Amino acid sequence: MAKERKQSRPSSKPAGKSTTPFTATQGQYLAYLYLYRKLHRCSPSETEIARFFRVSPPSAHQMVVKLEEKGLISREPGVPRSVRVTVPRSEIPLLDDDEEDAAVAARPVAEEAADPGRIYTLEVFIIGGPISEEFLERNREISRTIEIRGDQTLEDLHHAIFKAFDRFDEHMYEFQFGKGPNDPTGKRYVLPHAVDLQERHVAGNVAETTIAALGLKVGQAFGYWFDFGDDWWHQINVTAIDDKGSKGKYPKVVKRVGKSPPQYMDEDE
Repeated sequence: MAKERKQSRPSSKPAGKSTTPFTATQGQYLAYLYLYRKLHRCSPSETEIARFFRVSPPSAHQMVVKLEEKGLISREPGVPRSVRVTVPRSEIPLLDDDEEDAAVAARPVAEEAADPGRIYTLEVFIIGGPISEEFLERNREISRTIEIRGDQTLEDLHHAIFKAFDRFDEHMYEFQFGKGPNDPTGKRYVLPHAVDLQERHVAGNVAETTIAALGLKVGQAFGYWFDFGDDWWHQINVTAIDDKGSKGKYPKVVKRVGKSPPQYMDEDE
C-alpha cells in the first residue's frame, strides 16, 4: 500500500511560493480534486465529492467554498466541474483511499460545514405566458420573493417557484443566464436528461448546480422558462445576499404580489 501511494505523488514541483496552510481534512479534499481532474480531465461534481467522503452534498459544497476562500482552489463562476487546485503539486498530500482513512478524513467536515451558508433573496416576476387580458387588468404585477440557501440547487429553486405560483402540472424548464433574462446566447442550465440533447450554451444541469456556484451578484437578473409549450417566461432579480440566514426551512416565499394566474387559459374566470 505504501508503494502505491508513493507512486501517486506528483514528482515535479512548479515554481512559486507556498500556499496558505490547510488542515489535514482540507488536504484530503485537495488530493481528491487533483487526482480526479488528472484522471478525468475535468473536476468532480459536488455530488461525487460528497459520495467519496461520505458526507452530505451541502457539507461537500461548504468545503469547496472554504477551499476557494483560502485560495487553495479556483473555479469559474456558474461553470460546473471547473474547480482547479492552486496548491503546488509537491505540497498536495497523498490521498487516503482506504475505507477507514476516508471515513476518518470525512468526519470533521460535517462540523466545519454546519453553517448553511448564504441566503439569496430572489424576486421572481412573470413576464410572459398564456394570461388573459382580463386577468392582467386585475393583476398588473405578478411576483413572488423567495429566499434560498446557497447550497441548494436550481432544481430546488424551480420547485419553490412552482409552488409559489400555485401550479400543479409539471413540465420541462430551464434557467438562462446571459446579458438579460431569456437571452438565447447565454448559458443555460437544463434538466439532467436533457443535457446530452441540447447543443448550444448548456453549462450544466439543474440538479447539480447550486445557487452559490452561479456567482450571483446583487442587482443581477436571469431568466427561467417553464413549460416549453405554453411558454411561461420569468425574470429573476437578485435583491440581497446575506452571509448568515435565519433558522427555518428553505427555500421559502417571503412576499407575494398579485394573484397566481391559472396554469392553463381555460381555467381562467
